[in-house]
Amino acid sequence: MAEKEKTLKDWLRIILPRVLRAAFWGFIMGGEFLILLYVLNIGEQLQSFLPIEQFGFSSLLFVFVGFEVAIQLLRGTILQYALSIARALVSMVALVFMTNGGMMNFTFSSSPQIPLPSGVVITFTIDFRVIMGVFLLLSLVSIMKNLLQAIDFLSEKAEDPMVPPEFS
Repeated sequence: MAEKEKTLKDWLRIILPRVLRAAFWGFIMGGEFLILLYVLNIGEQLQSFLPIEQFGFSSLLFVFVGFEVAIQLLRGTILQYALSIARALVSMVALVFMTNGGMMNFTFSSSPQIPLPSGVVITFTIDFRVIMGVFLLLSLVSIMKNLLQAIDFLSEKAEDPMVPPEFS
């Protein structure tokens, strides 16, 4: 039996739900925070609370939103699991680099927001290496989960050609 050509309407019916789901999950994963950063200009207030610069934080958010959008667009393929593993690895590396290995230093000196006597500098050091170790172990569990899901996916599809259900 010959299969008919797909029209633009058929392709829109296939692609539009994926794009809408990807946009929704991208918004949930950090898109709303990017809107707050750039539309409402709260970057300056955020920078006074966090020891990282706004550009680095928003770039990291863009990376994670991009990962989520790509994962949702490629749902039903092996690339979904590969991107999930890559996202977990990027989050592990970013956590280690942004927190200086689990030791964060906050330094406060006299400014209009913090009235201190002149010449006084307050330094807080937070050591959360144990907590960071737990987060890294949970990320390793996430990597193993995605790896096992990918193996299961490939074993189920070993006999069948790889065609997402929307395209059949």
